[in-house]
Amino acid sequence: MKHFSFRLLLLLPLLGLLLGSCKKEIDNFYTVDSEPGFAGLGLPRLGIAARFAPGDVVPLFVSYAEADQLRDVTVFQVVAKLDSAVVGTYPAAGTYNTTGGLQVMPVPYTVPNRPNGLSVRVDVTLNFQNGSSRMRRFSYAIAAPTTLEFTATPTVPTYRNGLAGTAQSEGDIVGYALTLNRNGLGAVPVPPATGLLFKGIDSLTTFYRIGNQPRVRAGVVRNPTTGAANARTVDATIPRGSNGQAVTFIFEAYAAVQTLTITAPAINVTNPTPLATLRTGRIAGGPNVTLDSLAFNLRTGTIEPAANPATAKDLFLSGTGSTVTLSAANNTRFYRATAAQVAAGFYTSPNANLVATTLYQNTTVADVGAIAPNDVFAVRVRGAEVMLLRILSVKAGSAGAAARVRFEYRAL
Repeated sequence: MKHFSFRLLLLLPLLGLLLGSCKKEIDNFYTVDSEPGFAGLGLPRLGIAARFAPGDVVPLFVSYAEADQLRDVTVFQVVAKLDSAVVGTYPAAGTYNTTGGLQVMPVPYTVPNRPNGLSVRVDVTLNFQNGSSRMRRFSYAIAAPTTLEFTATPTVPTYRNGLAGTAQSEGDIVGYALTLNRNGLGAVPVPPATGLLFKGIDSLTTFYRIGNQPRVRAGVVRNPTTGAANARTVDATIPRGSNGQAVTFIFEAYAAVQTLTITAPAINVTNPTPLATLRTGRIAGGPNVTLDSLAFNLRTGTIEPAANPATAKDLFLSGTGSTVTLSAANNTRFYRATAAQVAAGFYTSPNANLVATTLYQNTTVADVGAIAPNDVFAVRVRGAEVMLLRILSVKAGSAGAAARVRFEYRAL
């Protein structure tokens, strides 16, 4: 018994040396062989849309590191969690992309012809030479192709200056009523709901063309609809340098792998319409002054009797003390021109186009507040014609003295 224990004690150190040497040898020569670590779907800053129409060819791109040795790419689709199939296998054929620093390979994928509203899942698997793989996935809904049209046929533009289509000049604004995805639903239709799910529209862009010149982009509306019907009016400005020529406005909608273009009838641009008629007037109020002198009718150019209804009282002396104020007793509205506008000839070179456009672009009021000589106002009389008013003189009222205002105005 003692002899056996002695021999065992002699063998233990040797066994420990052997085990230690084996462990050291494994540490020196063993390495972990990891699977390729990167696989991407899509290009930088280029997302995959949430809706596609049957027959759309979706621009799929896979990205990978060249060192990972891609063998091929498999595309597998599942429709409504029921119908599944491999739709294609494509050998590696990537090219180097300097933006991402990776190999990029286009992979063709066509949206199947399935009922509107169904969901589709697509699995894109990158298979590498060493037998490993990486899978990237996206989903979308089957939708109808997007639509873009003028709301009325023939096209009915709205001239914001209120003048005829033959009287439009540079800087005038024209409104166009458009309908995007007519009758489109905002969400997947649920029976018994009727209607279609449409593709979303990424942007709606306005262009203009002067004569036969190349078209120029004038404005853009981002993401005007995710698929639901959207009726909207887009304002387009007649460009500078177009006088005497025809201007055509073009509207273009961009959806997933789809572009739609509609063109409005041309507008022949002409010289502005002058406000050629000049009239003067005066109103007064206070002690010893008849009430019939308080209001003025801009259309007739005469004092409006106090007994008459307010509908024709375009100018009304609403303050007769030390501060004289003017207002309208009806729906006539005013815009006070800025000092810069006056200095630029807003009143001295008057035209109906500029005055009407200014009224459209700015807030108008019924009460202009305190007035002073040389104040200038753009006026829209009772929601219709435009005029241009300038204050000539103001006499404040006092105890025993009336307030008086003299003015002149320009009209068509």
